[in-house]
Amino acid sequence: MNRLFVFTLILLTAFAPSGYARQDSVQNLYFVKDGDDARFGEHDYQPGKGAFYLYRHCIYDLVLMNKKAISIMVTDIRQDSIYYILAFRRQAKPYDGPAPDTFSLHPSQLKRLKLIGDRMMGLYENRSFSNYRYVFVKSDEPKAFTITYTTSYSADSSYSEDFAMVPYLTAQGINWLYEQRGKTYYYEGIAPTIEKDSLGKDSLEALKPGKERNWAWYTPSGAGKINGLSLGLQTTIDEKPITINGLNLNADALSAFVAMFGLFHILTNLEPINMPDTVDKKNMNKFLNGVSISAGGLMGEMRVRGFSINGGMSGVTEMSGLHITGTQNRTDEFKGVVITGITNRAVKGRGLQIGLVNSCKHLRGVQLGLWNINGKRSLPLFNWQFRG
Repeated sequence: MNRLFVFTLILLTAFAPSGYARQDSVQNLYFVKDGDDARFGEHDYQPGKGAFYLYRHCIYDLVLMNKKAISIMVTDIRQDSIYYILAFRRQAKPYDGPAPDTFSLHPSQLKRLKLIGDRMMGLYENRSFSNYRYVFVKSDEPKAFTITYTTSYSADSSYSEDFAMVPYLTAQGINWLYEQRGKTYYYEGIAPTIEKDSLGKDSLEALKPGKERNWAWYTPSGAGKINGLSLGLQTTIDEKPITINGLNLNADALSAFVAMFGLFHILTNLEPINMPDTVDKKNMNKFLNGVSISAGGLMGEMRVRGFSINGGMSGVTEMSGLHITGTQNRTDEFKGVVITGITNRAVKGRGLQIGLVNSCKHLRGVQLGLWNINGKRSLPLFNWQFRG
């Protein structure tokens, strides 16, 4: 779930008129339930029983009337419109200018506000905008949060790095996010750890490949390559690269736990409009070639080639061959045949999807299921797409 746009490139003066406080008036926007007076709680940014304001310099997860899901940072509210930049890297264009592209939308285009409750499980609370009316008001001060920065130093104090702490509206209220090595984390009041040497080069031991093991070994163990039989409680559990050539027999207990919570969201994000156009493989550093039988299921930045059975769910970057999954298969790209008990979801596919519900944005192949969605059409029972 998730990567933010490069925070340190966010120059607030590029997004909004300078000197808010010097203006005679600015425009703010709040939402209030139909038939209610505009009564605000202790935190007027928090959706609840009363009204709530939309704040500048805050990240929101939204679903639009056309079913497109976007994560935005509001940069300004003016001319009866919301101005914003796309907040997460997977939705944003590469940085190639003085500031990210700024877009605008009208409150009437909003369908639903999503409030993240658990990032690891992907659990959300939803607020439907159909229950609210929107109101633009003039004020002397803008409703806005301040993006703050913290500086972290390496152990020998020879290298430092600035991190932007960006407000993010969640089910618990405002949380603060920062980005490090392409991933986002909640800020808990402790500065991010910098693991650099005096020359400023990465010295992360955790990312260096481990030793090669032959015949049989276990996971997780820190091994970089296993040739033969791999046994364990979890196939992958950290960022360390690993290659398994042979037979993988794993309980994958953590994956089973995730699959259980994933059942609550098994039918979400199946619309092609909410999928990226390309598959991001730059962080893929785990490879499994051969046969895998997993009780919980394979998950992570992984490429799987061969045959696999996943008891719970599967969520890897790429699959080639024949793969059978119990509840849901959320593989970014597949080549071959993927079979699941409930839902198949892929950005790119070459071959056959079989499940109760199948979804693939760029498909060259066939879908068999109760309902089938691809970039061209949605049909019951049988669907196809050979150019995508």
